[in-house]
Amino acid sequence: RALAEYLDSGLYHSRAMALKKWFNAPTGLDGLLEVLRNGHRTAPELFVYKEPFLSLAPEFVFDALPDAQVVYIYRDGRDVANSLVCSYDVLTDEKLTHLRSSEMRLGRPYDHRYVPWWVEENRDEAFIESPPYVRAIWMWKYMVRRCHDAFAERARARPDQVLQIRYEAFMAHPHATGRALLEHVGAAPNRAFDRRLAQAHTDSIGKYRRRDPEEVAAAEAVARDELALHGYLHPEPHEVS
Repeated sequence: RALAEYLDSGLYHSRAMALKKWFNAPTGLDGLLEVLRNGHRTAPELFVYKEPFLSLAPEFVFDALPDAQVVYIYRDGRDVANSLVCSYDVLTDEKLTHLRSSEMRLGRPYDHRYVPWWVEENRDEAFIESPPYVRAIWMWKYMVRRCHDAFAERARARPDQVLQIRYEAFMAHPHATGRALLEHVGAAPNRAFDRRLAQAHTDSIGKYRRRDPEEVAAAEAVARDELALHGYLHPEPHEVS
């Protein structure tokens, strides 16, 4: 309903908003003439909605938009946790004192802090005693496990609905991956898309290695199964008796 209201809002029926949108993302002279002539923008044939936190409940996507084409981009959880901590300062002790952050709208009281709902109930103390980096990969492991299970189930009914992309492969081969992405959503390439792909780089891959090795080892211990599931770590060897 929120997406339908957005597409039916003044953002598409206002000439001023249409001109502003064209200025921020010019679509050529034809696009400008259409705005000036019609006084509004034509509703798009393709609408892309990006929301990483849908990974916490991927089934919701299929309930709300059963015919949507889903693009799931996953990345090494050690780099994800590093980015979350360095760029967004997530899951600090201060942010655990309330339930207003996007990472934790629900939680269990511990002391003056809360433990997020996505932490296993018998791991509260271990989570609280962990640094934000380890807490961040804890969230990542829940997200990727939920997506793995949900998309595997969905594939049995709609095998072509979800395109799974490995972030590291995307950055290393942006144009080949980009073509597969466009084909999946039924869109044609254009110069703007090619320019965006040309900006892809691998500089951010492996940044977690700059962190304290002990902290990284603790993060790997928390998310080892999920890191192994996605090919970022070898699975824990099992003893043979």
